[in-house]
Amino acid sequence: MGLPWYLKPDLFLHADMLDQLDELNSSASSSHADVLRQDKEIERLKTRITELEDQLLALEKILSQHGILPPMPEEPEDPEASNLPPDTPAIFPARTEEVIACPRCGRRQKGNRNACYACGLPFQYEAE
Repeated sequence: MGLPWYLKPDLFLHADMLDQLDELNSSASSSHADVLRQDKEIERLKTRITELEDQLLALEKILSQHGILPPMPEEPEDPEASNLPPDTPAIFPARTEEVIACPRCGRRQKGNRNACYACGLPFQYEAE
């Protein structure tokens, strides 16, 4: 005597479940590969941004030497030697749409930011 119909294994359902499991496994591995690919692309873009920022800084130095831009701020020889704590904000008179230079790293940026985009130095404004 065999098993009743409700206890018999459904081979088609089992095969379908195995197919779904294989599909999930392959999508998980391709998802992992996508994440790795995105991580590599992000690192490549970060490197490219650093290169472009360095080129921009060099161009700004040349333009300031020729009097086209205001003089560049003096770069500190050793940022660790500064007697201010690293989280002490730079204080400016007011927010502005004009270009300012970060006192810590010298990067030029609009004077309406809350912090330097390059080194993260917090900006504070006296008018606020």
